[in-house]
Amino acid sequence: MTSAGTQEAISTVDQEFQRLLELGEARLAAGNVDGARDSLRKAAARLPRDAAALGLLGQACYRAGLYEEAAEAYGKLVDENPAEVSGRVNLGLAWLKGGRRPEAVRQFSIALDLDPDHRKSMGYLGLALLESGDPRAARPWLEKSGSATLLSRCDSLLAEQAAQAPAQVQAESQAAPASVAATHAVPAAVARPAPTPAPVRSPVAPGGLGAFAAGRTVRPPPEVFAVDGGILHVAVRGELVCRIDGLFAVRGAVAAIPEVKRFRGKLTEKPFGSGRDRMNRMTGDGALFFRTGGWVFTVVDLAGDAGYFREGAVFALEEAVIFENGRVPSRHSRDLDLVHLRGRGRMLLRTAGAPVAIEVSGAESLRVPPAALVGWTGAVTPRIGLLAGVDGVAAAAAPSTSSPVMVELTGDGRVFVDPDAAPAD
Repeated sequence: MTSAGTQEAISTVDQEFQRLLELGEARLAAGNVDGARDSLRKAAARLPRDAAALGLLGQACYRAGLYEEAAEAYGKLVDENPAEVSGRVNLGLAWLKGGRRPEAVRQFSIALDLDPDHRKSMGYLGLALLESGDPRAARPWLEKSGSATLLSRCDSLLAEQAAQAPAQVQAESQAAPASVAATHAVPAAVARPAPTPAPVRSPVAPGGLGAFAAGRTVRPPPEVFAVDGGILHVAVRGELVCRIDGLFAVRGAVAAIPEVKRFRGKLTEKPFGSGRDRMNRMTGDGALFFRTGGWVFTVVDLAGDAGYFREGAVFALEEAVIFENGRVPSRHSRDLDLVHLRGRGRMLLRTAGAPVAIEVSGAESLRVPPAALVGWTGAVTPRIGLLAGVDGVAAAAAPSTSSPVMVELTGDGRVFVDPDAAPAD
């Protein structure tokens, strides 16, 4: 197709998209929810990442009671604009109305991470916790939001729980052993005498509080990154970039500023990670203490080399490390977020197991599941495809819906892989 022909085709797509978008918006305003949803579905199919189309489609589906579809549209909107609070609030509401309360709690919590003063998010989080059966956790959020009606409802539930607790304890204490045996009766041939449990006693630490504290004192090693006794220590001496997931203590004068992504040497408005897994720029002089939580942490000295790493595998960077964010697009799954690192500082990897390195040569490619990819160094090119594909051509015998998504890496270099993150058979 000629250049002029290409531009004409793009213009035609844009014009048809705009027509469908405006028609859907007009139908939605007129109360024609079904007609609006039909037009907006077609518009979103033409430009799947357009924020206006996704937002209106989510609104139309929400008003029609199609909460799963509304959540799908709002979820795509959040993927494209992860720092936008309103998209997360709408996604949370769709999950809440659809009965998916844990997902709703998570989205409202992330919205408050992005904007701690967002009063609507406070109220919705309180409502989600309340409907999850946790009025005690809901109350402070409802109080902050200023919702008197929901706060009154919450207090009533707390009062009911307080009144029911003594009655339940009394009923359990007065229950006859015979009735318990009848409820949990076991056939005579299977029944065995129950062993008498040994008494449980809490260990007593001799020597007073001094000895108790001395045996449990955590002393950070001199290194910037170190793991000792199931605790990750991160020393802050000036500046470094670090996630806060698992953080349980901060010693000294340390301040945290949420970090944003960088693209082509310029700062963007997109957050580097989300929620407690967001990167923060730590400044000051002190130490951070993290629980390892079963993760394996590996310290890597770049020593002037450069490499690409999966964003989720990078936990912390010294200030001397220069980073830039990127993305590998995918038609089969979510795009793969990457970080390009270079410099003479150290980085901290977080993986499920100890990473291994596999060589890649120009003669043959390497394919790994996205979650198992840690990163690579050298002249390596990634693309996302299906395991059923061979040299970019899908095998006819294996339908794409059943074939696992893989990252295919070609070129010359070494690829770092996390064997323990690979999906089980």
